[in-house]
Amino acid sequence: MEGRLASAVLVVHAFIGGRRELGDTLTELSALGVNAVDADMAGVTLEEPSGRGPRTPFHTDELVVIVDEAQYDADRGPCLHALRAGATVTIVDTLDDDRWPEFAKEAARHGIRSSLSLPLVVGDRSIGALNFYSRQPNWFHDEAITVGRLFAGQAAIVAAYYDRAETADHLRRAMESRATIEQAKGVIMATAGCTADEAFAILRGQSQLENRKLRDIATELVQHQQLRRRE
Repeated sequence: MEGRLASAVLVVHAFIGGRRELGDTLTELSALGVNAVDADMAGVTLEEPSGRGPRTPFHTDELVVIVDEAQYDADRGPCLHALRAGATVTIVDTLDDDRWPEFAKEAARHGIRSSLSLPLVVGDRSIGALNFYSRQPNWFHDEAITVGRLFAGQAAIVAAYYDRAETADHLRRAMESRATIEQAKGVIMATAGCTADEAFAILRGQSQLENRKLRDIATELVQHQQLRRRE
């Protein structure tokens, strides 16, 4: 186990040093963790800051994604509880566990009998979960939990970069949308001779009338104005 943990630390250092991609790093950490706790497969649950909800972007087996989707659709499950409550969650046997029936039913249907979900904690905030799955019931005992937490700690370091990158991208797009809306308001104000509030009301009314996003209406208006200037 110590050799695998040392490998995990080296993988993280390589990522921080810019020598590894984020996705490859979290996938390899999951694989090293699988071997260390003697699981069958693993995946990383992340709550996207963009508001698109949780997903499993990094995993060692496609079956992990299929099983995880059952809990994402139901908006409850062991991985989500680990993420949102910052708590370690074990399922002894999916055939008997009734806390998250949607997940348990899907997992059992695919032959997964037990699971271990560990929060990825950065500071005082949980930003994800490292989830291990076994085809054997009652598989994850105290030693596996202790070892799994060590790998979750390494995964949390990498996941923090993902979290910050996603947040930065979301803010950038929000700022771009706001700038476009302000431009569209300026076009309406110049054309209709109205105030900024009245221009925004016109944009919002058009958005509601066409059942389209406000930023799309604004972008279309700005692009149309730019084309007119070139003619």
